[in-house]
Amino acid sequence: MDPQTDRSRPVAPLPAELGSSGAKLVYLYLKVENEATIDELQASLGMRKVTLYPLLRTLTHTGLVEKVETRYVCRREHNT
Repeated sequence: MDPQTDRSRPVAPLPAELGSSGAKLVYLYLKVENEATIDELQASLGMRKVTLYPLLRTLTHTGLVEKVETRYVCRREHNT
C-alpha cells in the first residue's frame, strides 16, 4: 500500500493549544491532508466560512497553522 494514500496511520496527540472542537477538526484535517484552501475546508468539513475564518486565525496566531498564499498548512515543527 502506498504510504501517502494510507489513511489508517495513527495521528500524534493533539497540541494542548487546541481548545474548541472546531479548531481540533480543522487542525486534524490539515494534518491529514497536508494543506487546503478555505473552499476545500468548507466543502470537506461542511463548515461555513464565517466559522472557519476565526478558527484559522486562532490556529495561525498560536503557530500551529500557517497561510501560504491561499492555502493553509500545518506548521512543519508540529508535523511528526
